[in-house]
Formats: sequence, C-alpha cells, structure tokens
Amino acid sequence: MRGALRNVAALIAAVTILQLANGLLGVRLPLAFAAQGHSTTALGIVAACYSAGFMMGACIATLLLARVGHIRVYAACAAIFSAATIALHFSGDVWAWGLARMGAGIVVALLFAVVESWLNFSMRAEVRGEVMSVYMVTTKAALALGPFLVFGTPDISPEPWMIAAAIIAVSMVPVCFTSTQQPDPPKALPLALVEQFSIAPAAVIAAFGAGLINTGVLSIAPLYAEENFGAGAATELIAATWIGSLLLQWPAGRLSDRIDRRLVIAGLALIAALASVALALLGQGSPRMGAAALFAVWGAGALSFYGIGVAHMADRAEPGKLAQSAAGLLFVWAAGSVVGPIAIGPVVDAFGVSGMFWLSAIASLALTAAMFWRRTAREPAEVKEEFTHQAATSIAAAEIAYGEEKPGDGAMAPANTPR
Repeated sequence: MRGALRNVAALIAAVTILQLANGLLGVRLPLAFAAQGHSTTALGIVAACYSAGFMMGACIATLLLARVGHIRVYAACAAIFSAATIALHFSGDVWAWGLARMGAGIVVALLFAVVESWLNFSMRAEVRGEVMSVYMVTTKAALALGPFLVFGTPDISPEPWMIAAAIIAVSMVPVCFTSTQQPDPPKALPLALVEQFSIAPAAVIAAFGAGLINTGVLSIAPLYAEENFGAGAATELIAATWIGSLLLQWPAGRLSDRIDRRLVIAGLALIAALASVALALLGQGSPRMGAAALFAVWGAGALSFYGIGVAHMADRAEPGKLAQSAAGLLFVWAAGSVVGPIAIGPVVDAFGVSGMFWLSAIASLALTAAMFWRRTAREPAEVKEEFTHQAATSIAAAEIAYGEEKPGDGAMAPANTPR
C-alpha cells in the first residue's frame, strides 16, 4: 500500500491542491456575482455554462492526451484555468462571466482526465480500493477546506480570485516534477447513450438526478447562507455539506454491495428530500449550527448516490465496455448540471432563495420514486462489482474505480496494464 501511494502521491497532491481552489470558488463565485447586482437566474446561466464547458472538455480529452501527453495537457489547462479565474475579477458582464466559466469547465474536465487516467495506469488492482479511499478523503476534505482560505474577505475584493488562481498554478508543481511514468495514449470510445439507458436505466436516471439536484443547489446555496445567517455562513455551511457526504459515502457504498443498489440510491435521495424540506421550512429560523447540521444531512444524501449509480452500471455493463458506460453517465450528469442551475435560478427569483430547497425536495422525491419503479421493472443484478467510490469528474474515473476491462472476457485487467 505504501509503495502504491508513493507512485501516485504527486497526482493525488495535485488534484487535492486543485480542489482547494474549486472549493474556494464554489462559495466565492456566487457571492461575488450577486454582489455585482445580478439576478439568481443570471447566476444559474453562468453555472450552466461551466457544466456545458465540462461536457466539451470531456469530448476532447482523449484526443489531446494522445497528441501532446499528460504533463503538457495538465500544465496548459492549469494555466488557462488560472487565467480564467483572474478574469472574473475584471469583468462584471454576465456573458463575459459565462464565457470565462465555460472555458474553466473545459479545462477542469481535462485536468481530471489527466490525473485519473494516470492514476489508473499507475495502480495495481489489489490496492485500487485503498488508494481510491485516500483520493476521495483528501479531495473532499480540500473542497470543504477551500472556502476557509478567504474566510471573512469582502465579496467584491480581488484577493479570493488571486488566491484561487495562485493555488491552481501551484497544482502544476507535483505533476511537472513527478518521476512517475506517463500513461500510454488513451483510446476514444463512443458514448452510446441510448445503449447505456437500455443496460441500466436506474443508473442513467441517478446520474441525471445527481447533476440536476447537486449542481443546482450548490450554485445558489452560498447566497441562501449569507442572506439568512450572515457573513461567513456560506463557508461553514458548504463545508458541512461536503463533510456530510464524506462521512456517509463509504457506508452507503458498502451497503449497496449487500442489497439492491437502487434501494440505497432511493434511500439517499429520500434523505436529501427530507433535508431539503427541513431547510425550506426551518432553515431560516434555525440557529447557524442547526442549519449547518441540516446542510450536512443534505450533502450526505444528495452528494453520495452518483457513485452508487456508477456501481449499478458496472454490475450490468457488457464486458469491455465499463469505461464507455461510465463516460456516458458522466455526460448525463453534466446534462443535468446544465439544466439544474437554469431551472433553479428563476424559481429563486420568483419565490426567494429557499425556493431552491423545494425544487430539490421535489426532484429528490421523483428520483426516489424512479428507483422503486425500476426495481419493480427489473430484477437486481446477480453478480456485483465491489463498490469503489467514483465522483463525477472525468471519463477516466471508471477505469480507476473498477479497473480496465479486456473486451471479450469480462475480466478486470490490472490498473497498470499498458493500453
């Protein structure tokens, strides 16, 4: 295990540093945007632009990695991400922000494609689960800690943008100085989205629901926190959200190895729905710590079921097509991430910031019902792959979590098998 971690330590360090910046931006961006006088609908458009860019970046990831190599792609994309972050400070126009965030979405997808495909290349199958647990804990902890780096700074001050840009630039250092061998050029596979729905409809529904609910709420939640609980509340409540997810993700995943995964997804969605209702009804009048606890419960439910949806797809995917299937789920997630902020923005403008929780509750209950419907329509999988956490990050993530499959035999190849 120690040797395996040494081989990938630079990669995990790079993405952990990167997630510090993403955690910071996740809170600071909506607050700064609102401070400039823009509507929540406009904020939803900007958030949707980021998700649309993410989809485009995933489309070109394998092409760029094959042409120029992993280190060059990472360095170039980190530089672009840093510049796009600084650009936010110098523009107050909605469409300029949208273009900057779309560019950021493109390069962030490429950054994760670099790290995750490289991790897969460098790990042996027998230590994959342990290394992925370290990867999950460090990156989610970074997302929770990132907002505290600019705690207490004014919403319109330039310091948060400069700090985030500097952190993104520093994330290049571990990748550029690593002595770990770069992976062989990847091979592109078609997404075949219709085929993925026919294989595991519940997984596709869960992926879309994760993008719709999570991205929509997280793009607006900092405004809710600051509006109802004062300065600094956004940092605390968003951190609580990620901590809740971190605490429940693995227990829920292990439970899904023992019972029908669709039941676990339904249970997590129900937790998210109940927490959303509680936040809509009680959040504004509750003490700050009570609201943080509710956010943690919401995060435990809403931010934990995407990986179980991928595991459900892994149970049913055809031999040799797991990475292709997970790439399809990623695109479905990204599509939901485009729709979610666009849908929530007008709701918030019409009914107040707490309206996003009512929409989250409705969507989560619909997802719960969909999982029970799919359970009655199709029997559980007879053979399951052991759950390994997978976040919605890149098209390479499935190969890290479950190993690369050899077409024709359905066996899992070692993670460091040359491709």
